Amino acid sequence: MLPVLLAALSLGAGDAALPLNGLEFLNGTSPAPNTPMVVEFWATWCGPCVEQIPHWNSLALTFKGRIQFVAISAEDPETVEEFLKKRPMAGLVALDPDGTVHQAYGVAGIPSTFVVDGKGTVRAVTTLSALRDSDLQALIAGRPLQAKAAPPGSG
Repeated sequence: MLPVLLAALSLGAGDAALPLNGLEFLNGTSPAPNTPMVVEFWATWCGPCVEQIPHWNSLALTFKGRIQFVAISAEDPETVEEFLKKRPMAGLVALDPDGTVHQAYGVAGIPSTFVVDGKGTVRAVTTLSALRDSDLQALIAGRPLQAKAAPPGSG
């Protein structure tokens, strides 16, 4: 019965973020508790996802040590590892082999970006292209974010 309940779930701003359980991290371990996070659902074959990697890397490097960046793909390890050799990504890269975390977050399309504060509350569901330095500075300071909500897959 639990998979049916998870399928109906779609996280939005103000909801409690679900734990990132069951992920296989390719370059580290799970995010530190009580740390703000940007969680990006992406894939190597997704054009808008790939186009946003420079922006992802810029944000991840700018906010390193203050915000955890977690990129989650449902692809196989070989595909993602080969891709990362050519297009490295800053932050944590994780695999969701059975799609459990995608399903738990209600991800219907990619790219999808969830901004989570240090208390574990989703502060925005948006796309990486809509996310700015000022939004992440607001996240750290506990102020409202200005990032516009965007439909999944809109880049």
